[in-house]
Amino acid sequence: RAAPGAGEEGEELPRRCMQRLGRELKQIEAHRAKTLSEHGVELDLSDPSGTDLRAWRLRILSSSFDQQGSLGGQLRAQHIDAVELEVWIPSHFPDEPPKVRVLQPSFKPGSFFVHQHGALCLELLTRQGWPSATTLPMLGVQIKNDMSQGKGTVSGPGPMG
Repeated sequence: RAAPGAGEEGEELPRRCMQRLGRELKQIEAHRAKTLSEHGVELDLSDPSGTDLRAWRLRILSSSFDQQGSLGGQLRAQHIDAVELEVWIPSHFPDEPPKVRVLQPSFKPGSFFVHQHGALCLELLTRQGWPSATTLPMLGVQIKNDMSQGKGTVSGPGPMG
């Protein structure tokens, strides 16, 4: 069994990173209902046992996107309930931004800042654009806001290729 916070290769996260993620997890649980109702954002660990703090699942409800916007309209027209993303925490978090990719729905490459294999390309996710004080729920809200400003095509409800 992997150590708490261990990555896929069994590499343990540094203490500072573990402390930050532990605080984040407590805050996410404490404010889950509020974050969901106010922002349409939901965060969970990908690992159901809770031992791997590197991988997270971020869901942004389609109903939380601007109804007049292109993305919100396309999601609703295709009966897609949420945009589902994977958030991967690097060892140098919070000084380094997480890596984020869209799992589903499927987007035409370049649409709404989504690129090949679901990679999300936003300034916030670069070393230069990442404020280390950004919490994971704040990240979810910012991704929603940035994607709402984008243009493009939602290909369908299935997973990204």
